[in-house]
Order: sequence, then structure tokens, then C-alpha cells
Amino acid sequence: MVRKIKLLRKTNTSFIILLSLFLFLPFIPLVIWSFTKQWPWPLLMPEKMSWESWHYLFSDSGMAISGLNNSLIVAVLTLIGNLIFGLPAAKALAQHECKGKIAVFIILLSPLFIPYTVSIIGMHDLALRLEFLNPYISVALGHLIVTLPYFIATIWFQFRLIGRKIQEAASLLGANAWKIFWLIEFPLLRPSILLGSLLVVIISLSQYLPTWIMSGGTLLTLPLVIFPYASSGSSSLVSAYSLWFFLPVFLLLVIYLLLIKVTARRKS
Repeated sequence: MVRKIKLLRKTNTSFIILLSLFLFLPFIPLVIWSFTKQWPWPLLMPEKMSWESWHYLFSDSGMAISGLNNSLIVAVLTLIGNLIFGLPAAKALAQHECKGKIAVFIILLSPLFIPYTVSIIGMHDLALRLEFLNPYISVALGHLIVTLPYFIATIWFQFRLIGRKIQEAASLLGANAWKIFWLIEFPLLRPSILLGSLLVVIISLSQYLPTWIMSGGTLLTLPLVIFPYASSGSSSLVSAYSLWFFLPVFLLLVIYLLLIKVTARRKS
């Protein structure tokens, strides 16, 4: 029995190491390519290394800083929209019974399984109608359509686990709706809200077509800044931009893990 447990642990460890290598190894050539213009086969390493691509990235023409700022502003607005519309929608779907509930649930999650081209055509029509809006708000609305199903699906399951009995008991003791949410539901929902928020921000940061359609190509977020270089085939610039794009995602993941750790400590 002890030998089986040891073998199982070794197998799990080996699997985790292999999976980590599978995910990590592609970053090594990406880093090398960002410091060289040429890396011909079969050389193990490039002959010349330079900071040229990184210098260009942070120049006025590179727009790395402004692109990241625009992406983060849109992602924050998208997250606010998800919190405003997603939380009550997830609660209603999880804890209340009514006619047509399944149909509403399917409609809210429809962007997950409707072909992307259909959603894009709908967004184009929406963009024409909302042309008067600020570009940040207009693009955030497009991203809201894409991200809301993921947020609702994440929070909905946690609302199902919480159920209604605790809220009903608190209501009988005189607590109003805000106190019930803030003191009872929110602490229980915090891990799901953090996960849903992380998904929303990462998905929003990576959107190209919704951003281009909703802003008419005028709001240059990171994906819109990177795309011309990807089309040009400049491996060095694309690698540098890719690493720059990965930086905020990595920082968000670290913040999420720290917040989850703090939440777990408070519970214990």
C-alpha cells in the first residue's frame, strides 16, 4: 500500500513537471527572438544580440505603453459592467424559479456557443448605433458581450452552492438586502468573483476584432498595436510585443493567487 502511494506521488510529480515544461519551454525561444533580428537554422543561438526591438517597443512609434493603458482601461470598464450585470443575473438564475428561466439562461450564455462571426456582425450593428459613445465605453460594451457568459457561469455555480436558506434566516432576523449580500453572500462568493474577474480581464485584454469593430480601429489596444507586426513577419518585434503582452497577465495571475491565499487564511 505504501509503495502504491509513493508510486502515485512520483507519477503526479512527473506529470506536473512535464506539464510545466510543456507550458514554459515555448517562452525560451520567444525571449531569445526578442533580442535578435536573425536566428538562422541550425544555429543553437543567434550570432548577434541587441535591444533594438525593445527600444522600438517603448518609442513613440512602438506605442507599447499607450496600448497597454488603453487595454487596461477597457478591461476595467468591462469588469465593472460584468459586476453590475453579471452578479444579479447569476443570482436570479441560481436561486429563483420562474417560467422561461432555462431560455433566459441559454440566451445569457449564447455568446459561448453562437459562431463568432454572427456575434461580430451583431457588434458591428451595435457599433453603428452607439457611434456617439466614448470609444472606451463603446469597446467595453463589445467586450462585455464576449465576457459576460464566462462571468455568469463562474458565479452562478457558487450561488447554487450557497442556496437560499442562509439569506432567508438573515432576512427573518431583520437584515436588509444589502447587509445580506455584503455580510453573508460576498465573503462566500469572493473566490468565484476573483476567478470570474481574472477571466474577464484576461479575455478582454486579448480581444482584437470586437475592439476594432466597436472603435472603428481608432482605439489602439495592445492586440491592435501588435497585429500589423504579426502580419509583417517580424519575429523579433512580435516576440517582444508578446512578452510585453504577457507581463500584465502574469501580474494579474500573481495578484489573484495572493488574494486567494489571503481569503483562505481568513476562512481558517
